Amino acid sequence: MSASVVWATELSLGWDLTPASMAASAVRSELYLFTGVVDVLPGARPDRVVVVHSGPAKPEAWRSELREAGIIP
Repeated sequence: MSASVVWATELSLGWDLTPASMAASAVRSELYLFTGVVDVLPGARPDRVVVVHSGPAKPEAWRSELREAGIIP
């Protein structure tokens, strides 16, 4: 059995989303569209989430998707 490697990337949203758990849930539903996104967790600050993913981080593409979905300005 081979082990899967995942990374955690803090993603700055540039906008406070509160409560953090609801923000992570909204962001998660959009970022699951990307192959490799495993989970989205609340960040330490209300303007950040932590994206758990396999493969390379795609912060600009992730933010672009969130803008198109109306989650961030």
